[in-house]
Amino acid sequence: MSASSNETLVRRAIEAIWNRGDLDVADELFAPGFVHHNGLITDLVFGPEAIKISAAFYRLAFPDLHVTVEALTIKEDTVLLCWAARSSSADEPEDGDFPASHKLLRGITRSRLADGKIMESWTEWDRGWQPPLPRAFRA
Repeated sequence: MSASSNETLVRRAIEAIWNRGDLDVADELFAPGFVHHNGLITDLVFGPEAIKISAAFYRLAFPDLHVTVEALTIKEDTVLLCWAARSSSADEPEDGDFPASHKLLRGITRSRLADGKIMESWTEWDRGWQPPLPRAFRA
């Protein structure tokens, strides 16, 4: 596939799956043996189902999740995606003391593509960010 086709495929995954929650698009974009090496459910679920489950979990926790493509670089069969994820409804305490830093997460996802599908990926994000504890677990 061409570099522009790979870019279009990765952008479509972000918009359709992560931003709109259209999980069935994963069947078109991810290979049956897809592996996300350091994702939410690494080594438990493979293929498009791995993305569907991850996206469903995140969208359940953050219903208004929106991922923005900040930069995208292509080299041969690899796409490097720099992204920012935002949510304004992440278990915000009633007293309004929810830190603004918890509403933004930045990361990088490197994906290897072949035959018009995402074959495998690796994601790293700002490890300084910690999701807030649900109200029931706060002291």
